[in-house]
Amino acid sequence: MAIQKKRKVLRAPFVVTVAAAASFAGAVALPGCDPTITDGSCPETRPATGSSCEGEDLLCNYGEDGCGSPIESRCADGTWQDLTATCNPPPPPPACPEVMPAAGSACSPIGELCSYDGPPDCPEPTILRCDDDGAWSVTVAVSCNPPPPPPPGCPEEVPEIGSACSQPGESCAYHGVLDCPEPLMLTCGDAGTWSEAKDSCSSPPPPPEDCLEAATAEECSGLGPACQWLVPGCAEETGTPALPAVGCFPSVACEVDTECPAGTLCQEVVVNPCGSASSDGATCAACGMYTNVCVPPSAVVPGG
Repeated sequence: MAIQKKRKVLRAPFVVTVAAAASFAGAVALPGCDPTITDGSCPETRPATGSSCEGEDLLCNYGEDGCGSPIESRCADGTWQDLTATCNPPPPPPACPEVMPAAGSACSPIGELCSYDGPPDCPEPTILRCDDDGAWSVTVAVSCNPPPPPPPGCPEEVPEIGSACSQPGESCAYHGVLDCPEPLMLTCGDAGTWSEAKDSCSSPPPPPEDCLEAATAEECSGLGPACQWLVPGCAEETGTPALPAVGCFPSVACEVDTECPAGTLCQEVVVNPCGSASSDGATCAACGMYTNVCVPPSAVVPGG
């Protein structure tokens, strides 16, 4: 007679979770949970140098640094080692050169703006930009306005020939500049610059000896403005004497004896201001004017 065996009742299925598995004795290392405990694969994030690891000679890469070198860590002797090369790039050049660069020259970085001051009379700076093509271009070009014109009228100091003037056609006389009694005549030309008038005394005056040798007023006048014909003036009995006689004398009054020709001395005399240019000795209401002339020693009055 067959004996019937009782069938074994099957148990209901169940799910073992990670937390439940971790509760068992004999812990199981799960990759990615702790970079110091691995199963031989690279951690998701770069491990700290010196932390523990498994997987001898395991090499892990974590991208590149600013120099383009790989960022790597190696597991050796149970610890992580840093294999990343030291990145020491040269410092970048200053964005704005000290001296304003030429337009079209190389530049960096792109988009940099640099301003450069112009001459002192140009308050606004010139601005350059580093364009996308890596070359400087002038963004704001400053055109310096010319200085204002000089004030109208004759300058106090003798202006330089060719310098700017304000009123074309204006003439200015400057005495004591030339080696003759005539003043230096400057004219403001149509171009707005000073020029010397053609009638200025530019040739050297004749020596004083030539003036003293002229015997008549006509000869004296023929020597030019460097010589003058003088007539004695009215003088008091005491004091500065009158010019001894009519004669031709240098137009520039002497100051010391060394300025006179040999054989003459510098003497203050009284001349007739009205008859100096007349050959016949005609006079006018005024009769006396003081001036210094070179006269023979016999005409010198002591203390005069």
